Amino acid sequence: MVIIPVDAHLLTLTISTPEIVEHPVRVGRETHMQRERIQRTREVKTIRSAASLISSFKEVNKIFGAADIEFRLRHTTSDPVEAPKGSEDLDDEGFLMLAKDFPMKNAVSLLLVRRFVGSEGGASKKELGVCAVGDDANDTSLAHEFGHLLWLDHQGDIRDLMNPGLAVPGAPLTRKEIGDVRKSPLARRFGGRPSKG
Repeated sequence: MVIIPVDAHLLTLTISTPEIVEHPVRVGRETHMQRERIQRTREVKTIRSAASLISSFKEVNKIFGAADIEFRLRHTTSDPVEAPKGSEDLDDEGFLMLAKDFPMKNAVSLLLVRRFVGSEGGASKKELGVCAVGDDANDTSLAHEFGHLLWLDHQGDIRDLMNPGLAVPGAPLTRKEIGDVRKSPLARRFGGRPSKG
């Protein structure tokens, strides 16, 4: 069995917007309006937690168990980050902007955000060992992004985990995908080639 550790980053996207405010200032007997530029900040937090992730990982591992691979939550952090492009919704471009700040070190890096806009509910960058999902992404979407980190490409069948749209919940790996993930750089890095139990 290959155990792949995961560091989960529960992200709070911070959105700062400049604003001009006016306030009265007394100068002697006269009152003048003075303008001042301020930054208003609001935060968009993920609602995920370590407990909800552990539950999701159980479902994910039912799929990857066929390849003797298990994803295991190693550590969670709560990280405030400036929202890419000032948007509360993370998209593919915003993900790539954030991914470079959270590359895999000794564990896969999972970024969790309130909303991820896109057909899959997430994204991944296998070269960096990092993926992201939104709060509304189901366990199959999380497994799909982990599949990309294991160097799986999209397949055209909705019954396949790696369907580019939404796969059916619990979609299994194909025989070819099982062989491919066993040979992936990620599986080799964290335990060599899994046994063919």
